Amino acid sequence: MGFKPIIPLRRQLIYFLVFAGMIFLAACSQNMVSKYFFPGGAVQGAARTPPAKQTRVASSTPTRTPEPTRIQPTATSMVEPTPAVTTLPPASFETNTLYRGVLPVSYIDDACQYYHDRWNYKNASPGTVVVPVMYHGISDKEWRIADDITVSTTYFKSSLEKARKLGFETITMQQMVDFLHHNAYIPPRSLLLIIDDRRLGTVREHFLPILRDYDWKLTMAYITGVINEQEWKQVEDMLATGRTEVQAHGWFHNGETYISEWVSEEIIRQEIFAPIDSIEEHLGYKPIAFIWPGGNYNQLSVDLADEAGYDVGFTVFARGPIMYNWIPLGEADRKVNNPLLVLPRYWSTTLYKNLDFAVELSESAQAQAEKQKFAEIEWYRANCPDYPPLSFILESKESEGENGW
Repeated sequence: MGFKPIIPLRRQLIYFLVFAGMIFLAACSQNMVSKYFFPGGAVQGAARTPPAKQTRVASSTPTRTPEPTRIQPTATSMVEPTPAVTTLPPASFETNTLYRGVLPVSYIDDACQYYHDRWNYKNASPGTVVVPVMYHGISDKEWRIADDITVSTTYFKSSLEKARKLGFETITMQQMVDFLHHNAYIPPRSLLLIIDDRRLGTVREHFLPILRDYDWKLTMAYITGVINEQEWKQVEDMLATGRTEVQAHGWFHNGETYISEWVSEEIIRQEIFAPIDSIEEHLGYKPIAFIWPGGNYNQLSVDLADEAGYDVGFTVFARGPIMYNWIPLGEADRKVNNPLLVLPRYWSTTLYKNLDFAVELSESAQAQAEKQKFAEIEWYRANCPDYPPLSFILESKESEGENGW
């Protein structure tokens, strides 16, 4: 009878394998804990051993990571950025509310000068509008007026009262010139009152009371070649009130001297040049405005008025109100190519309703200017290095107080 083991050999072999597997798993678990939870490779609390040096094995098809592009250093440590070239913003206010055939004309070619004057806070604010008005007679007859140039006393007073309620203030001819040339400050809603011919009685009876009450001014477009010394004295007395001024309105201003293609250059020259000497002699200053007699002008007469040194000239055409670098002109006006010498005027008979239109136009122009403001200023900064920086001009408003807008 042979020896019989207590535990069969097969079962012993199974136990051995299970026991060896447990020892192997314990060793593996310690390595996993060391690898995943302690990046140094050691179990917490155990002595750290330096990691073995790894050897890179090149692949059979090596790939290279592109190196970054190297920027060559320049001689200067800081490079000034080149101003961006931007599109020139539209300089002219756009509207479709003018009469048919009337177009706005600009007269300043230098865009830098335009934007400098437009956004200088000391100047007139964008949208500032001037309404020139042409007066002749004022009658107490009310509805029995037979002509189309005379207004009734009631209409005269009500239209000017409306203008004042809308915020209009009058300006002098010099203010008008400075505004047109440099955008010099004037009230945002300005009236230029002009009475044609020799109408001292109308001025004395109808205008002066209102001028005093409203603190307003009036321009008298005077015919100077037919008055005597006594009338000159009356004119001087009128100017002494501080409410009126005189500008040129021709020498004889009659049927034989109205400017046309049939009138000689000699007569036209006399109508334009002679009033200058006469006004200087009697009133002590040179006129700066020529109000065309009868509204008549042609290319020759405009050229002569320019030669004589007049800053502005006025027609009898009601094209619309005037803004800086924005003159509404008809086709005939545009042909003479000198906008400031053919400025439009409203007739006194239509002033009441046209005041509303002028306000509407002014507000639209102001709104459009605000939308374009930053584009215009950025264009100026990028393209006008020889002009004062607009940032300084605009920031000075806060330090010096609000003189303009």
